[in-house]
Amino acid sequence: MSRSEVNWEDYVVHLPKPEAFGELWREKAMLLAEVRYLLVVGSLTRPRKSAALAEQQLGMKHVGSYFDVTRSSEIGDREYNIELVDLGLGEPVRVAIASHGIGASGAEIVIAELTALIHYSRGLLGLDADHEILGVGRSGTRGCLVDHPYGTLGISTVSYDDRFDAATPDPTLLSLVIEQAQSDRVPYALGRGISTAFFWTGQGRVLPSQRPISAAQQSRREETAEAMLWSWVEKGIEFIEMEDHAVHSVCRTLGLPSVSVGVVIARRFDADQGRFVLDYDADAKKHSELMPVGVLLKAFGRHWLGRSESAR
Repeated sequence: MSRSEVNWEDYVVHLPKPEAFGELWREKAMLLAEVRYLLVVGSLTRPRKSAALAEQQLGMKHVGSYFDVTRSSEIGDREYNIELVDLGLGEPVRVAIASHGIGASGAEIVIAELTALIHYSRGLLGLDADHEILGVGRSGTRGCLVDHPYGTLGISTVSYDDRFDAATPDPTLLSLVIEQAQSDRVPYALGRGISTAFFWTGQGRVLPSQRPISAAQQSRREETAEAMLWSWVEKGIEFIEMEDHAVHSVCRTLGLPSVSVGVVIARRFDADQGRFVLDYDADAKKHSELMPVGVLLKAFGRHWLGRSESAR
């Protein structure tokens, strides 16, 4: 089935369509019409912060905001804020930066629906359907099971889910991200990652029970959690996060190249002592959480210029 034969409206459920903005519908549709890359981030505030970073530090242009639930809750009530940035390459090449919340489902929704929304918006404007989204990047934070320094850019070479199904990034985008990190002199590490379905138990953290339990029961809970973590260490897992596998899996289904990176802000295993630890660096998160955004945006620029050069 070609893109022109798809009823894209059927696949936009959680994001507001341009018509939801009333008289501004054309302006909103035009914001999305030239999007070539998607950058998905976690929290509600990151799209706005990322757009500001792009304009103030990277020489790019913040084109506008498609939707911000903190400012337009009467139009939509979901946590998918969307900002638009132009890469500043002398021709309109836009990146849609969107929040996805926490977990695989949010990542799937925002990637799938934003892709559909872009094609739907082009249809509203009477533009041709021969328009490709060329890449998807995910920027986030992650814990690690090795001794990578805090603030390191963790780049997933393969991502597993809880059942150890593997999903891999696009090799071209992966190479460009590595090149950009080297160019920017950003400390980075390549490694395997696991995307957990849950946050606390996914880190092997035993949640306290409000009901009294015996010491034997508590010990069994802790042993089960530690056994899970040991199995990951033995399989060479370095990064713990929640969305990489979903990003790569969804993008593979949609025919979209993808890459995922995240700054290391927590450590769960001390390799020297051979034991699990709980170590979190709030300063690393505060000072480095947007560092992957800059690397990804510039890698998208490299990708576009490489395509343009090949077409000559």
